[in-house]
Amino acid sequence: MDNSERTAQICSCFDEIVEVLLEMEKEIGELYVCSPDDVDISVDRINKYREITDELFAGINSLCAEDETGELKKATEPLTDRKDVAEEYVEVFEKRQEVNAVAYRISAAIPMVQDRLKKSMDRVLEEIKENNNGQSAKAARFYSAVNETQGQGDRVFSQKSRII
Repeated sequence: MDNSERTAQICSCFDEIVEVLLEMEKEIGELYVCSPDDVDISVDRINKYREITDELFAGINSLCAEDETGELKKATEPLTDRKDVAEEYVEVFEKRQEVNAVAYRISAAIPMVQDRLKKSMDRVLEEIKENNNGQSAKAARFYSAVNETQGQGDRVFSQKSRII
């Protein structure tokens, strides 16, 4: 396979990565507004998107390994400067920059989502504490204590001694 074919395949992989990252960005946006019950669903989807991008990046790395000069690999690296890329790999570099742009937006959104989820978790924990300190919590403790002693009473007292 020559370098132009490898370049075309790598560009195609980067295009797919951008599409997947855009879907991931939407899902991360959903995490910011979804109900606490739907967080698991969104996280599962995000993990699937991550698996897809990992596979695509692995394919890019294997294509770069076939280039003996190392110039193709340099063009796919996220921190490479444009001036360090050979002219024949500029398209690869530009596609990588598209990936970097979406990845940057995702990384900027993650702290906001984490903050929202932490606030949601704190609110739920506060509700749990309030419920445990309320009247119903005391009744539940009494109910469970009564049920435990009744279970033990069957073992300690015979049927005749329980009749009053």
